[in-house]
Amino acid sequence: MSFLADTRIAKLRPRLSQMFWPNVALFFAVFVVSFFAGRFTEQWQNLVVWISCGTFAFLFWFLPLIRYATTYLEITTTRVVSRSGLFGQHRQEIKIADISRVELAKRRAFTIEVNGQEPLVITGIPNHKTVALEIDRLAASI
Repeated sequence: MSFLADTRIAKLRPRLSQMFWPNVALFFAVFVVSFFAGRFTEQWQNLVVWISCGTFAFLFWFLPLIRYATTYLEITTTRVVSRSGLFGQHRQEIKIADISRVELAKRRAFTIEVNGQEPLVITGIPNHKTVALEIDRLAASI
């Protein structure tokens, strides 16, 4: 009986550039609050400005931030784990021994084809060509 140690090789997050538009949305919400807060005579109008900007910031900045923070690709000596979605709801795990090939795709993506399963498409990872090459080398060595 053989027990292989599952050693982590890399844990990669998506590119930080994916947070550009959510940060622009946060800047817009803060600008609107700082410009319009306290300018209205009625208290309910000021409250509407604060609530609408807070809701806007929650939907277009905080939720994408949580999605970004909980998305990663983990490569170990025995498997590849891809976790994505809000709070990491979508998790796919592939054993290195089951990988048949790794192909580069368009738009900074690569696909991992597995025997008997649908291929896993991984997008947005920095240095995607190097990562794909290393996963292919690791699969070939087993």
